[in-house]
Formats: sequence, C-alpha cells, structure tokens
Amino acid sequence: MAYPVVLFLHSWLRWAVVLLVLLALGRALRGWLGAGGWTPADRRLQVLAVSAFDSQMLLGMILYFGLSPFTPPALEGGLRASLAVPALRFFSVEHPALMLLALTTVHVASALSQRAEAPVARHRLWALGLLLATLLVSFAIPWAGLSHGRPLFRGF
Repeated sequence: MAYPVVLFLHSWLRWAVVLLVLLALGRALRGWLGAGGWTPADRRLQVLAVSAFDSQMLLGMILYFGLSPFTPPALEGGLRASLAVPALRFFSVEHPALMLLALTTVHVASALSQRAEAPVARHRLWALGLLLATLLVSFAIPWAGLSHGRPLFRGF
C-alpha cells in the first residue's frame, strides 16, 4: 500500500521541483544578465528549490531502497545482468545516478553562489548550476514516449 502513495507523491512533487527550478532559473538569469542585486527573495527561492530537490530525492530513495518492484529484480541476478534490460538499467542505474548528480549540482551551485561576493557572480553561479541540473534531470526523466516511460500525470 505504501508503494503507490510514495510513487504518487514522487510523481507529483516533480512538478513543484520543475516550477521552483524554472522560477529560480528565471530570476538567476535576470540577475546575471541584467546585473541585478541578490535579494532575500532570491535566497528564499534558492532554499525552496534546493529543498524541493532534497524532498524529491528522499522520496526516490524510499522507493529505490524500500518499496520499488524494480530494485529487487535488478539486484537479484546481479547488477551486470540487469544492465542488458533497458527498463531495469534505467530505473536501477541511470535514473538514480543522474538524479543524484543533479541534486549534487544544485547543492554545489547553491553553496558556491552563497560564497560569491558580487551579486552578479551569485546569480551566474546559481544559473549555471540550475542549467546543468536541468539538463541532467531531463535525461533522467522516464518520459512517456520511451519504452520504460511513465505518465506525466500519475493517479492512484
């Protein structure tokens, strides 16, 4: 019973992550290209975007290590054997690895931007980090048209 609930939350929280990242990216690009100042609103949005990423990763880890029906078969015959099966490879290796890289990128970009002294540098570092994280996430999403794809809007 827990699997469908956590999967539903994981599926819908991604839209909060996408929205917050797009908003943060828009503000960061505007601050970088327009030489804008770093405001408390920028910091709040940064914290919200990073927190949404963290929450999404937590739900993903709960699925991966505890609830997912994909993980046991992927690890049962050895990870090497599951690499030959595209859906198992995607959900056991590619998706978690790319999402972990994206999460790490967001955290590093946030930390580096907070250490930068000039507001434009803060915006630039944050924007570049968000762009890289967005690229990584786009490769890690099980898009609906793929053989291992999932619906964009999941119900129970």
